[in-house]
Amino acid sequence: MKILYIHGFNSAGYGDKINYLREAFKPRNVISPTLHYDPEEAVSQLEFLVKAIKEKDKLYIFGTSLGGFYALYLTERFKVPSVLINPSIDPYTSLQKQVGPQKNFKTDEEYIFTQDHLEKLKNYYIKDLNSLKDLVYVYLDEEDELLDSKKTAEYFKGFHVVMYPGGNHRFTHMKELIEDFKKILEAK
Repeated sequence: MKILYIHGFNSAGYGDKINYLREAFKPRNVISPTLHYDPEEAVSQLEFLVKAIKEKDKLYIFGTSLGGFYALYLTERFKVPSVLINPSIDPYTSLQKQVGPQKNFKTDEEYIFTQDHLEKLKNYYIKDLNSLKDLVYVYLDEEDELLDSKKTAEYFKGFHVVMYPGGNHRFTHMKELIEDFKKILEAK
C-alpha cells in the first residue's frame, strides 16, 4: 500500500502530517511531493504520480485543504480512495484573498498568484459526488479558522465524515485520524 500526500496552498511536501503518516505506514510507503503553485502544473504532477503508483500498488490519497480539493478530483478521475483533511471545497472562492504576491510558508519561493489560477481551479471541481461515497473519508477540525467545517460536513453529507472538537486549519488530530483510518483498512 502506498499513500500519496497532497499539501495545501503555500505549503510543501514535508511537515508534521507527513511525519505522522510515515511513522504509521513506514517512510517508503508515503510519497509527498512539493507541488507547483499553478493548478494545471500541480494536477499534471499528481496525475502522473497516481497513474504510476496505481499500476504497482494499492493507493490511498491524503489531501489537506487545497490538497483535499485536488485529492477529490483525483478520486473521481482514477477511482482511488482518498482521505480529505480540512478540505477546501471551493478554493476558487476561498483563495480569492490570496491573489497577488505570495511567499511559500515552507520553501520561501516567491510568485504571483493570479485570478487566472483561481479560474483554473474551477476545472477540477466535481459536480456529482454520489459515486464517490465509498471512496472518500473526510476529517475536520471544528474550529478551522480558514474554512467553514460545518459547511464542509454538509457538503459531504452521507460520506464518512469525522469532525473533531476544537483544532484549527492546520488540523490537530492526525493521531486520531490515523487510528480511525487503520480501522477502515482492517474492515476492508
